[in-house]
Amino acid sequence: MRLKTKLFLGIFLIAFLASGATGSFFYYQAKTALLESIRQQLKATAKIAALLVDGDMLESLTEQKHMATAEYQAIQDLMGVIAQSNAEYLFAYTMRLDHGIVRFVVDSPAHDDDGDGVISEDELPEPLGAIYPDPPDELLQGFVRPSSDQKPHTDQWATTMSGYAPIHNRAGQAVDLIGIDMSLDRVDSKLTAIRQAGLASLGLAALVAMLMGWYFSLRIFSPLAKLERALTRVAKGDYAHLLDERGRDEISAFAKSYNDMVRELKEKAWMKASLGKVLGPQAAAHLLQHRLQLGGEMREATILVCDLRGFSRLSEKLPPKLLVGLINDYFTAMVEVIQKNKGMVDKFVGDMVLAVFGHPVPLENARKAALTAARELIHRCDALNDSLQLSSDLHLENSVGLHCGPVLAGTIGSPERMEYTVMGLTVNVAVRMEKMTRELGVRLAASGEFVQHLDQNHGLIHAGSQPLPGMRLAMDVYVVENDVKKADEQAI
Repeated sequence: MRLKTKLFLGIFLIAFLASGATGSFFYYQAKTALLESIRQQLKATAKIAALLVDGDMLESLTEQKHMATAEYQAIQDLMGVIAQSNAEYLFAYTMRLDHGIVRFVVDSPAHDDDGDGVISEDELPEPLGAIYPDPPDELLQGFVRPSSDQKPHTDQWATTMSGYAPIHNRAGQAVDLIGIDMSLDRVDSKLTAIRQAGLASLGLAALVAMLMGWYFSLRIFSPLAKLERALTRVAKGDYAHLLDERGRDEISAFAKSYNDMVRELKEKAWMKASLGKVLGPQAAAHLLQHRLQLGGEMREATILVCDLRGFSRLSEKLPPKLLVGLINDYFTAMVEVIQKNKGMVDKFVGDMVLAVFGHPVPLENARKAALTAARELIHRCDALNDSLQLSSDLHLENSVGLHCGPVLAGTIGSPERMEYTVMGLTVNVAVRMEKMTRELGVRLAASGEFVQHLDQNHGLIHAGSQPLPGMRLAMDVYVVENDVKKADEQAI
């Protein structure tokens, strides 16, 4: 077989198969994006609709005889308005979780859904207390937070996707939920159009390949080779190279899709890196590997609290721009020390840094690492004064408190705004330990609980049992021996 024929057949097969694969890919992406758009729309609508329902009134409807009350009729009328607010919505209804069983409370009013002029039995509203069989997990989640179906489902009424949101009473308690069902006619029609467009594109590609095999062999293989090289670079994490997307042919469309993909991957990589800067690399990795949801777990951890003394004095003497620059230099040095010693910066509270050792990544000798970091923090702060050549009235001075014990580690906040952090008595004691340094005239204080787990005292001496500031609790306190000598010398 002649090379021209082989090349012609090769181009024909490549064009045919590539068009089919591309069409399938875009069909899947379009379907996924469309369903995700519907999910977000349903969640948002359900959340807003839940605010319109009087939770106290709905909570009072408990028996079927209440269906004749004005309260029931008012809520049912509201369900009808919500269902008719969008041509694609079928039903709006409220449900209640009764000892693990999902029951209807107020359903949409009767409506001639099939348009035959007669309201049949299956078009009547479900009575109050009727059981909803086999509720999906997403519906159950709707009793505590807005949710929506992950994929379409079919029940005795229709094939739909639904959104759910909890309804609260005046006391802020979630009493019931509101559900909104959306017809999937729009999804089917759009997917049909996408399939038809894909088939048309496939036929056009085959025709063009047959008519202009040699021509397209030169115009296609060269750009495809460039695309292959570019994808190889992307696989290695290089997002800097973009393809020339000028023109109106399929190659330009490929180039544009590739460029859009690279820009999105670059943005995601940037967001991942930024998340690590905000939360710390360990916490960021923990959140990326686990589902982000509210909740926590008890863990043993070592807490380090480092506070900057005299910040109010600095803020009075320095203009805001210089103050921010100075504080950023200070925090940069502190974070470098903590991360170098395998700690995680949990949060900044004003001029205070709270760090965790031994969680979420287990760390052998976490207490020794925290003690080493504490000493380096003080040393780096003093060195920063020299490197920045700060005058004596602007000198930075920090102090550190150390404690260890059980902490509640997890994600707190609301579904819309979360924070990964640690909390509990152990954290509070560490904060008080840092405050104790001022009373004792030292710059590092550690609890007896912290010291007793060390392999040796590491230059720490017992300063007695001290009442913790702001707490009805006394605890053995250990300080650095050199700090005590300096404090005695300054007193003399």
